[in-house]
Amino acid sequence: MFEQTTGDAFQAKIAEKIETLPAPPWRLLNEGLWGSVYDLGDGTVLKLTRRHGGLGSGESKVIREAAALRLLDGLAGPRLRIPKLAGHGLWDDPWGFGSAYAGPPLAGWLRTEFMPGRHVEEAGFFGKASGERDRIGEELGAAIADFHRLTSALVPEVAKLGDSLMRSLEEALTRIGSAESRRKLAALKDLWQGDAVSPVFLHGDLNLSNVLEDRKAGIAFIDFAEAGIGAPEADLRHFENAGPLRDAVFRGYAAVAGAMPDLARYRRAVAVNAAVSLAIGGESGHPREGMRRRQWLDEALAQAGIA
Repeated sequence: MFEQTTGDAFQAKIAEKIETLPAPPWRLLNEGLWGSVYDLGDGTVLKLTRRHGGLGSGESKVIREAAALRLLDGLAGPRLRIPKLAGHGLWDDPWGFGSAYAGPPLAGWLRTEFMPGRHVEEAGFFGKASGERDRIGEELGAAIADFHRLTSALVPEVAKLGDSLMRSLEEALTRIGSAESRRKLAALKDLWQGDAVSPVFLHGDLNLSNVLEDRKAGIAFIDFAEAGIGAPEADLRHFENAGPLRDAVFRGYAAVAGAMPDLARYRRAVAVNAAVSLAIGGESGHPREGMRRRQWLDEALAQAGIA
């Protein structure tokens, strides 16, 4: 866990700074790369975002997610739920928590509607019966297609947030020093930007940790900090390494969208994922981990047609 706090004292300090919050204590729901998420017990959750975590800045994550959630305004469909935004802000003094907090400086916060459901865990799929695994994957793919369809009218507004995939690639390039990798990634950027495709509203980071599944309420998407526009295949790229789940997601997406995802664009999006993985992880961990990240990038670029 990144944060080192004195528990109740830290939560009390947060409640002092955000006066509309219910009184603590609050239950910690999740501890991620960018910060902590608390269940406030009143049907809302509070996400605290650090200034630094992965790529980009914490401030940009808060501003972008708030903008996306305001546009979405609690969007719901037959298979899809999006939380409503209840409030957000940036900290004037990221160090202003006294002895109650000894973690990295905080950039800001978001308060959103609580979404029922459980996280879809990738590892759990390998122990599931194929029918159950396919059901969840197909429902997830259908929910992604619903999201792209139901938000089509919002594309001109969300375009102000930019192309999600190209933003990720630009951020990754700030940490990749290999001249050969940079040459290939520049070619990948040209291919992506030269592809004439009607953009959709992208969640931008639809990995399994940002998906909640509930048999009654349906699929919920959370964490819109990477939202923007782009080709729809960009919202499918995180499922490449999820084994047979990816194929089920593709089937569910095609059933609603009316066509299978374009594999050439999908491969380009996967290559950006590989670049981000290398940029964030670098040479950390066991030496084989750094080697694996570099090899994945080379393989993904080759599959995307980048020699």
